[in-house]
Amino acid sequence: MISVSLNEIYSETYKALRSVKTEWSLAKDCANKAKWLAQHDQYFLGSILKTADLYKNNKISISINKNTKKKPLAAALAGLLLVEYVSANKITWEGYIDSSKFLLAAMGIIAEEQQINLILENDQKNIIAFTKDKEIYVNANLDTKISSYYFLKTYNFIKKKNIKFTNLKKNTNVTKLNDKCWERLKSLAFETYVPESETSKYGAGY
Repeated sequence: MISVSLNEIYSETYKALRSVKTEWSLAKDCANKAKWLAQHDQYFLGSILKTADLYKNNKISISINKNTKKKPLAAALAGLLLVEYVSANKITWEGYIDSSKFLLAAMGIIAEEQQINLILENDQKNIIAFTKDKEIYVNANLDTKISSYYFLKTYNFIKKKNIKFTNLKKNTNVTKLNDKCWERLKSLAFETYVPESETSKYGAGY
């Protein structure tokens, strides 16, 4: 394990996604969500590497309206766009999601910034998570891996029944990560650097 700052996580994630030609705005959103997940003790490195590979091979979607089981919406890239879309239009969105933990991160970020009440359900209409009073609460007994089809909407009232929800709390500004996965991410991020040339030297101030 290796200790990494949240700023390093943001920077390396952003560069890693840019190395596979991800749009800068989507790479930035992904980096913000990765930082949020790390700050809330949620694992994310493997999903970032998977997302980069799927995006490079055109096997995930970044369209809110166009996604399928074979080509689901990349929550790591478009999660914040989806949450903002649902929040602004007060609609129920449904569709296939890849790496739903990044959608939880997007919900948490928007809840903290805008105090919007959102609820995420799976295809069995089980509540996966909801936001309230700038916090996000996650169903502690539900495995999000069993479903790839989700419903996201705003709400005024939730009937939670007898479900235990865990409030994801922030930790410190440094987190411990798997060193091998971190090195793989940094290696991917390194590919964004411009090879040294007379032009690059001039731009760098030589």
